[in-house]
Amino acid sequence: MSVIDVVKSYEHWLRQHCDVVEQGLVKKHERMASDPLMFFRATCFRFATQIESILPKDPKAPRVLSVGDAHFENWGTWRDAEGRLVWGVNDFDEAAELPYTYDLVRLATSFVLAKGLPSSLTDNIDALLRGYRKGLEKPKALIITDKMPWMQALLERPAAKQGHFEDSLDKLKVLEPETVPIQVRAGLLAEMPATITDVKFAARQRGGGSLGRPRFVAFGEWHGCLVVRESKAIVPSAWAWAGIAKEYERLLLVLAAGRFRSPDPFLTAHDGFIVRRIAADSSKIDLSSVNARTYNPDLIMAMGRDLASIHVASGNVSAAIAENLQDKPDNFVLAKAKLSADVVKRDFEQWCEFYDRHKGE
Repeated sequence: MSVIDVVKSYEHWLRQHCDVVEQGLVKKHERMASDPLMFFRATCFRFATQIESILPKDPKAPRVLSVGDAHFENWGTWRDAEGRLVWGVNDFDEAAELPYTYDLVRLATSFVLAKGLPSSLTDNIDALLRGYRKGLEKPKALIITDKMPWMQALLERPAAKQGHFEDSLDKLKVLEPETVPIQVRAGLLAEMPATITDVKFAARQRGGGSLGRPRFVAFGEWHGCLVVRESKAIVPSAWAWAGIAKEYERLLLVLAAGRFRSPDPFLTAHDGFIVRRIAADSSKIDLSSVNARTYNPDLIMAMGRDLASIHVASGNVSAAIAENLQDKPDNFVLAKAKLSADVVKRDFEQWCEFYDRHKGE
């Protein structure tokens, strides 16, 4: 099936599971035509249909609760119940039970497709695997401290971006409360401080793969400062659409609160919507020309360690994963990631041709 047919099939399925924001899909289609990495980020469902041709089935590879949409921009920060700044995977929309290798190869593929990273591809994949093996041995949450200068550089906001979070909210069109779905409004208000004043509601579209899903924010002032909550429709994982995983709608909450994580206490679900706190210090960390240099081997090792910590929370699988990974060729992950990236680039070219012919229709 061509990538065009796959996109149409997935979006037809998506409309059966939520009230799709059609303008969000228009934006998503445009972003998919911008570069191969963005195309890859926005089409986890396509990856799910192709992975078994890239990675032949290995009955000995342990199946674990997986991120499902692992890529290097799927890490970010939040505050835990102690107010500590935590770093880790912060989007489990596509969570599913999968062979552990799927997350590894998908994450490695994102490095193959990336531009402007300071280290070589070989060094980056080596760092990823060193971190992953370390996480298998000693899984843990990553709390940001002053002992990790390599992380601090990534967290610093340049002067040009200071106030960007607040400005992005100011640009949203405020909705009349009664126009917001009642279950969304109730869920957002339930997670706000009880004494918050002048709460406003707005709809917005953000991200890559989640464009098109209903997403709302509520914001108001509490003790002199801005407080924001976001609500996003929960849909089954793309891996369920592809027939590879069961439709565990709430698996994302299971992974977000895994054994080796220090979870976000504000992350919860209400009537089919995931609700979370968002703030300038609780968000994804995006790759840009400003901070590309901070994607160094230490940071990539931390990604690998965090990914392993998520995987081993599934049960007593550390030794089995380590043994299975050890039995594979030394260049296994890199070779499969390169193969995956080649497939992505072919799909991207086909998508761009289609998009150029049909945009605006």
